[in-house]
Amino acid sequence: MTIELHSFVVRIPDLLSTPVDDDIVILNPDRDHYVGLDAVGNAVWSLIEQPCEVGDLCQRLAAEFDGPADQIAADVVGFLTEMADEGIVRIVGP
Repeated sequence: MTIELHSFVVRIPDLLSTPVDDDIVILNPDRDHYVGLDAVGNAVWSLIEQPCEVGDLCQRLAAEFDGPADQIAADVVGFLTEMADEGIVRIVGP
């Protein structure tokens, strides 16, 4: 399924994670695979604890981090797609 600005995403519950400085490491036990996220990825991870519309997520990140809104949106959609492929986020209804 394609992630778009009007999509709602949420992280998969009950994954094991631990902070490492400003970063976070997440274990997906179903795949026996670790994913490391930097400070920006950690911010996304925190914001998607509850279902969140991708467009709203992008606006919140644009307010916190410096960059053109269209570039932030493209980066966030790509990042969330990678996270979905890793099995740590999913698309949900509003």
